Amino acid sequence: MWRRLIRSRGFVLLIFAVIFSFGILGQVDTRMHIGGSDWDLDSLIYINVDDYILEELVSQDTVNVQVDQEQTLEPPSKMHAQVSLDEVAEVTSKASTEAPVEVALLEAADSAEETVSRVEATVPVAEPPQVEEKKEEKATIFVHKVHSGETLWDIAAAYGVTINTILSANELRNPNYLSIGQELQIPSVNGVLHQVASGESLWEISERYDVSMEEITRVNQISDPNRIQPNTKLVIPGATQLRPRDVLLVNGQLQKAFDWPVRGRISSTFGPRWGRMHNGLDIAVATGTQVKAAADGRVTFAGWNGGYGILVIIDHGNGIETRYAHNSRLNVKVGQRVTRGETVAYSGNTGVSTGPHVHFEIRYRNNPVNPQTYLK
Repeated sequence: MWRRLIRSRGFVLLIFAVIFSFGILGQVDTRMHIGGSDWDLDSLIYINVDDYILEELVSQDTVNVQVDQEQTLEPPSKMHAQVSLDEVAEVTSKASTEAPVEVALLEAADSAEETVSRVEATVPVAEPPQVEEKKEEKATIFVHKVHSGETLWDIAAAYGVTINTILSANELRNPNYLSIGQELQIPSVNGVLHQVASGESLWEISERYDVSMEEITRVNQISDPNRIQPNTKLVIPGATQLRPRDVLLVNGQLQKAFDWPVRGRISSTFGPRWGRMHNGLDIAVATGTQVKAAADGRVTFAGWNGGYGILVIIDHGNGIETRYAHNSRLNVKVGQRVTRGETVAYSGNTGVSTGPHVHFEIRYRNNPVNPQTYLK
């Protein structure tokens, strides 16, 4: 029976199919690594995904840095800092939206092992530096003691001021006459040294000298221009007058600012005398003595006037006038402008007089006042 089966064609085909199937399964097992493998490992290609991604990113960043550096080169500014290449990339990426940055290579890598180059980056200053303004010094008044052989010109040159500045600060009449040991007040700037009178305002001082309040305040470093103390000495910068013209009146009050018309013995004071009012001050001097104007003004009368004899009247403005009586002769005429200290007449004994003298009056709004109160 077996012989018949073997001889049959179907049996042969069955055996062949079984053998063929086992061969295929063996190769499939080998390819699927089932039960071991004889695969050629040298022919395999191994890829590390992490390294591949990192390499791609680094190459991409390098290109970006180079492009950014080319686009952001600008003229240098004033602030410098040392950064690495990585930091440059960060600075240049910000520079496109904030401020231009110039990156200059300072030194190359010394060897292949050095991977970081040093560069200089200049970053513009956001705001210019604040320069502190130099505070101006307050005008100073020096006290100089005159030495043997010194002249006013020498002193003025030493302090860098004009002679008029020293004359006005010290009320010197004769610049050629100085005494050894005499103390002089020397302002540190050219101008006039003014002593504040009682009730006097800075505005009035400014008007008198034609110098702005701001300039007087700045030079003297006055903290409150509305409050200046009497007797304070102020430097009036740039003023050339030896004295202010209208210092005679401050806030409606006469000031002790009149010069004596002559120097001599007071023979009769202001006030009641012999049952009547004596409106002036009598100063006994020899006939022919120069009679000088007590302040700047304009002559409104020059001639004979009854009991006054030969009289000179000077209008000083603001309702103020002075009178000079009993003169022997005149030296001015009506309408003439005179300055303080100028000779207006010569003393005498004219009119109702008991001897050669000068009768001197000060009137404010036509009311006589005591001259001794306002004579310097």
